[in-house]
Amino acid sequence: MNFLSLDVGTTRCKCQLFSESGEILAYRTRECPLTEVNGARYVDIDGIMKSVKSLIAYAAAVAPIYSVCISSFGEAFVLLDGKDGVLFPPIPFTDSRGTKEAREIEETFDVGKLYKRSGTMPSGIFSVSKLLWIKRNRPDLFERAEKALLICDYVGYILTGECVIDYALASRTGAFDKTAFSFDGELLSKLGIDPALFSSPERAGRIVGKIRPQLCKELGLNSDCVLVLGSHDQVCTAIGAGVLSKGDAVDGLGTAECITAVFDAPLSADAGRCGYCTVPYLDGLYCTYLLGNTCGGLTDWFVKITSGSGENRGEVFAHLEKGMKKEPSGILCLPHFAGAGTPYGDAEAKGAFVNLSSTSTVSDMYKAVLEGLAMEMRLNTETVSEFGVGVCRAVATGGGANSSEWLQIKADIQNIPIRTLRSSEGGLCGCAMLQAVSARSANNLREAARVFVRYGKEYIPNAENHEIYEEQYKKYKILYKTLKELRL
Repeated sequence: MNFLSLDVGTTRCKCQLFSESGEILAYRTRECPLTEVNGARYVDIDGIMKSVKSLIAYAAAVAPIYSVCISSFGEAFVLLDGKDGVLFPPIPFTDSRGTKEAREIEETFDVGKLYKRSGTMPSGIFSVSKLLWIKRNRPDLFERAEKALLICDYVGYILTGECVIDYALASRTGAFDKTAFSFDGELLSKLGIDPALFSSPERAGRIVGKIRPQLCKELGLNSDCVLVLGSHDQVCTAIGAGVLSKGDAVDGLGTAECITAVFDAPLSADAGRCGYCTVPYLDGLYCTYLLGNTCGGLTDWFVKITSGSGENRGEVFAHLEKGMKKEPSGILCLPHFAGAGTPYGDAEAKGAFVNLSSTSTVSDMYKAVLEGLAMEMRLNTETVSEFGVGVCRAVATGGGANSSEWLQIKADIQNIPIRTLRSSEGGLCGCAMLQAVSARSANNLREAARVFVRYGKEYIPNAENHEIYEEQYKKYKILYKTLKELRL
């Protein structure tokens, strides 16, 4: 049996074909940029479907496919009419539409009780806030709506005709009751939103149904090929990194950074006020997201302003890393160049370099960027530990996981061991593991992990560097509040 994993990102789709013995048989990506309508940017849902079909056809030509599983980004949804026509395209989570509505939800409801049910605090990024915006600003379209499907369940619906969403993605609507594993009828009814608009919530890994016969023929699939329910990209990445126990975490080093940490008891509303959600994960476990608004986006910016070009990035990064001293830089970098993520949630926050001198080099500053990003996530792990979430070890994925120097810096500052994977595409591996369990080629995810999860190098904290970084970190912790007072 061969398992096809698909990852649908905001601007890129990827696929990886796995054998049941864990070998990677094929890999391909396709760009899918955002589209613009009347001056506003939207997720190109038609472009996504074209990319998905193209990737499936590509993989099917390599080897027979037993099943398909999808991971996707959250929050954005497609509004459909009764004939499955698109009434309103997906609004990116970064879009400010929904901010006012989220504030009204916060003022109208007891947010402590809401958090206890949903595991989220009201926010403009969530589907329910943007759906409420459509209801108020385009009532003509809202009244015709029959379905509001997030990207993963929309693609699944097109492939199978079934509307099913997993618990973790349902949580990204901001209207899912994690205690009842259903959409929150009390919240939605008071907002005038029919819960039936959303897909049926189920646990990730169940079989959704067979791929439509006409699509099997069109894409070169076997007629008995099935869709296995996938999940939020962060959850699939955690599974694919072998993050299956309390204290485990996966650190996604992409344009932004997200540490997905696993724990065994729901968080309090105080954690929610710091931006930490409680997401249903595996049986008896939950996960939360520690978010840094910058990561690869900041290193790319630094390369552009120091090299004068965004080309030959790999060569520039290598040159900067070669010039870095082995010891800590001694420079503090506050990496809030795109605002601050958790725990501050400050969109107006600004970045800074502190302690520069006339002897500071470009490589010194670059190392300070890497250190600042690591300290920001250290701040997050320290903050979330106050609510009972411990991060004892982490697996690094994404583009940043290719930098040995960066991972050693992270291990030294965060004082935890950090491992890499054979492939930075942890989410695709997670989808393969869900399929293996569904097909019963593995009895459970732990058994599947022994087949599919293959680790690379492990980075152990350097005690000498960690001691130096501890002194710098004490200063880093007061940097945000200090500089906030100087904001213009």
